[in-house]
Amino acid sequence: MLYVFIDESGDLGFTKNSTKYYVIATVEARDLLELSRVAKRVRKTIGKKKKNIPELKFSKSDDVIRRRFFDKLVKENITFSAIVLHKRMVYNYLRNKKEKLHNYLAGLLAESLCYEYSNEREFSLIIDKFIMNTEKRLEFDVYLGHRLSNSYTGVNIPKIEITHEDSKVYPGLQAVDFVAGSVFQYYERGNNEFYEKVKPKLRVELRKWF
Repeated sequence: MLYVFIDESGDLGFTKNSTKYYVIATVEARDLLELSRVAKRVRKTIGKKKKNIPELKFSKSDDVIRRRFFDKLVKENITFSAIVLHKRMVYNYLRNKKEKLHNYLAGLLAESLCYEYSNEREFSLIIDKFIMNTEKRLEFDVYLGHRLSNSYTGVNIPKIEITHEDSKVYPGLQAVDFVAGSVFQYYERGNNEFYEKVKPKLRVELRKWF
């Protein structure tokens, strides 16, 4: 079983206050305990006031916590992937179709899994609950499942499970939040400190300019 955690950073708005880039990232692991250990070990190093926070998030952590998190995360037997959208290059007719744009980008990452994990027989895709509408969530699940399964040929199509979970409960979702945040910060603000920490573990980094 390969567990694939998926999260995003930035927004898909197109106003003057919107972000310039949008990032979707994954953390891929076979052992969930490894990801649990990362969060637990980081929590042991922070002050009493922060120990009881519901979850660790890249955007709400200072650089000290970020460094500790990444120093522990990259030591585990896991891989990352990311797709980066340069929003200025998005065609006008796509700018009011945010769900389709998001689904398409996530689908590209799903397809990339089959090349690295061609012999994998079972995938569990775990997504942070950023799609609240039940109908849109179902559309996303069907689309993502098709993009991944259609990448396989013959009869060796793996079993694919897709769930939307609370990041407070799943340390893997907290981990992918940090990965997405680090990649986003690099492209959006030119800060490469944390991007350089995840880069050696990036299985694939796709840049989409369209």
